[in-house]
Amino acid sequence: MTPHITTEGTGRREAMPDLAMVEVTATGDGDSAMIAREAARDHAATIEASLTTPDDRIRTVERSITDTEGAFEPETDAPYRATERLVVDCVPETVGDVVVETTDAGGEVQSIDFHLHEAVRRELRDEALEAATERAREKAERVAAVEELAVTEVRAVREGETSTGMQGFVDEALDFAPDTDFQPSPVAITETVEVEFELETASSGR
Repeated sequence: MTPHITTEGTGRREAMPDLAMVEVTATGDGDSAMIAREAARDHAATIEASLTTPDDRIRTVERSITDTEGAFEPETDAPYRATERLVVDCVPETVGDVVVETTDAGGEVQSIDFHLHEAVRRELRDEALEAATERAREKAERVAAVEELAVTEVRAVREGETSTGMQGFVDEALDFAPDTDFQPSPVAITETVEVEFELETASSGR
């Protein structure tokens, strides 16, 4: 049976985020559900028209209508309130402008998340996996050297969970400073692997 050794390694790679998502809510009140819904849609259209950066894209991800008579501490005296939850996709450099423009249009910013294009994420993950595997080999070589053995081929690789560090801002911070110049931190991707290596007797020259 060919001797073998199994070691673990961790690799980490990072890059500055190149995408951002700003979550905004638009509301509309009315004496009926239909009126409230139309008011919310008009409000969302006003927010979309307020964006001045051509690359910004806004999409509706959720719509809801609340009968305020059954609500606990309703935010409006109207019988119905409709809400549209919007997401503005933009680049990190324009986040501050998006926050100002949407809040000036009456929208409420809920959160800001910075992330990476999928192609960049895959590239970082591949690099982190390569670094993790190399780290596992270094560990194996140190252990093998004690027994005067040499590490050769990889027999098996088992990947652990991918860890991605993200940065976001939530509404509590935005309430105090809606015109903050948001500065994202790098997005880090960490990979852990367990690698099984074959061993052979080290040559006399090693």
